[in-house]
Amino acid sequence: MAKVPSIEGIEFSGVASGIKAEGLDLGLVVFREETNVLAVYTRNRVKAAHILYDRRIDKGPVRALVANSGCANACTGKEGVGDLTAIASGLAPLIDANLRGILFASTGVIGKRLPADAMISALPRAARLRKESGLKSFARAIMTTDTYPKIAHTTFRGKKTYTIAGVAKGSGMINPLFATMLAFVFTDFPVSPENVKLAFSQAVRDTFERITVDGECSTNDTVMLFTRRGQEDADALEAFTDGLREVLKELSMMVVRDGEGASRVAHIMVKGVRKKEWAEKIARRIALSPLTKTAFFGADPNWGRIIAAAGDAGVPLDPAKVDITLQGEMVAKGGAEIAFSEKKMKKLMSRKEISVTVDLNDGKASFDIYTTDLTYDYVKINASYRS
Repeated sequence: MAKVPSIEGIEFSGVASGIKAEGLDLGLVVFREETNVLAVYTRNRVKAAHILYDRRIDKGPVRALVANSGCANACTGKEGVGDLTAIASGLAPLIDANLRGILFASTGVIGKRLPADAMISALPRAARLRKESGLKSFARAIMTTDTYPKIAHTTFRGKKTYTIAGVAKGSGMINPLFATMLAFVFTDFPVSPENVKLAFSQAVRDTFERITVDGECSTNDTVMLFTRRGQEDADALEAFTDGLREVLKELSMMVVRDGEGASRVAHIMVKGVRKKEWAEKIARRIALSPLTKTAFFGADPNWGRIIAAAGDAGVPLDPAKVDITLQGEMVAKGGAEIAFSEKKMKKLMSRKEISVTVDLNDGKASFDIYTTDLTYDYVKINASYRS
């Protein structure tokens, strides 16, 4: 991994607090000065305690973020929210902050309350170990079935050189709208939430909402953007939004490539559609089909599964107009197979990344999404997740 960036005034740490049997499980971010925050949360009607808690305070300036793995703190009722209040009360004097300046994020097993006492006992160590260069330990502390810490960063010029650094956690239950995914982006760029809210929302839609691993929408999905308060550098706003999109894109691709048990990533492009929402429905139906995903795993150019999924998306489609291309090679035209070499296609489909294009030849709208194959290992991982 490239050198992990640091941002002046933002300190990170990751410690083992006993939430998990082993490894880091409690991450802490401390902002030496009050910081702006924007957040996007899961669309699942069942929401984790940290979302219910954060929504009450995430409109104001913040001083800290506490993120944990190993316990989702979801479906834990008022007690789950109360546990966060207790943890915030334990952290506030350690960093000279008030309770309303502390946000939370959790990931892990649903239905279990946080071991609040153990976490409170670990906070002094987390606060003592925090440092500007500690982003990697924080990234490790939020991992569950991830195989590596996901960190992306970039710099851009304005009145000075600014940094954008992001971390993400996600491997399974990925269907961001959202899934069991956490992502946090930090920057020293001074800008008000109002001036980047639309750009942030659009960037999230164009990145994290264009990936899926298993179609499972979690209770905990959270994406947060922390920006500096103070005199704004208006001339660099466009450069910032470009950099933000770049970091979110890189993080989202790390998540899908690290999909649980995945051996391949497939890029599904649906075009030639009358309405974008129709193109999206078709793309998502193909991306979530167990039959298409197992075909990707087997490097099988089974275009019949693709057109069958497209036809089951609940939108108008004339199969006699549909063309399908795999790895740049057309395999079906007008809804009928054309001659192709099975051996050649098998070799092309054996690559780590697969491209699928479905052209309805019926309009100008399009939509694309990234998904993974469905492997034996995905079943093994999720069959034993609680144990």
